[in-house]
Amino acid sequence: MLLLNFWRYYKFLGSITKDLIEKNDSEFSSLWARRLRLLQCAELFVNRAFPGDYFFNKTKILSPCQRTPLLISKARRIFFSNKLDCFIHSYDDLAYQDINTSLEDAGFSRIDSMLVFSADQATQLASEDKTYYDQNLPQLIAIDQDSISMWVDVFCKAFNAEDWKQQIHGLTMANLRFFRLFVLMTRSDAASVPAACALLFCYRKVMGLYCLGTLPKFRRKGLASLILKSSISMARAKRMKLFFVQAFLNDGFADMYEKVGLNLEYRKGVYASFRGLT
Repeated sequence: MLLLNFWRYYKFLGSITKDLIEKNDSEFSSLWARRLRLLQCAELFVNRAFPGDYFFNKTKILSPCQRTPLLISKARRIFFSNKLDCFIHSYDDLAYQDINTSLEDAGFSRIDSMLVFSADQATQLASEDKTYYDQNLPQLIAIDQDSISMWVDVFCKAFNAEDWKQQIHGLTMANLRFFRLFVLMTRSDAASVPAACALLFCYRKVMGLYCLGTLPKFRRKGLASLILKSSISMARAKRMKLFFVQAFLNDGFADMYEKVGLNLEYRKGVYASFRGLT
């Protein structure tokens, strides 16, 4: 009985953590895309400026749905009418197995997985190195309105999204008061140059790390790990309840988060229905 009660309590805490993370993600996503509620069990985010991107354009399943075929039909109709492919994120969980099966039966393909990692005040990082100034070491700098173009440039190059630069710049400027933007500067050819970027978004004492990207020539040098550790330290300094970061499995960097010391909280499947194929 004691073991059963402990397991129930553990599941309850996990549910609270998931709810806090998903609320942060929804609020963040609503700053970048139009948000719609579907059947009380899903949220849909759509922005025609970002075709093919399944982070900005997505339907998030929030809870088990009793009318899954109608939900799928509505989501597909909205995305297709906006000339976008339809992407749906659903939990890898037994409670959502019927939804995931319905997606496959409706012709959706699983194209990726989203892994969600977290840290709280008790999480121990893989290393707790002290940060000090050395012009030869990478330095994280905060971005303000005057230097926002540099952040946008690094972001678009890191994510191979230079066609979106104007849209990203406009949205970032419009929502700058909600974000903390950072660029990591490093030495290259005897000069300090921007190499990586990140964005922190806080909602109800939960801090999410978004837009973590590194320019191709600077990858595999530990720069993203440095940003992660610095961000977690910021979350602790501000006494956040929770810090989290999301990673798509296809990007190939998921193992980095575990090496830093973050905990894998849960996974989601990313399902797609492409226009012209249905």
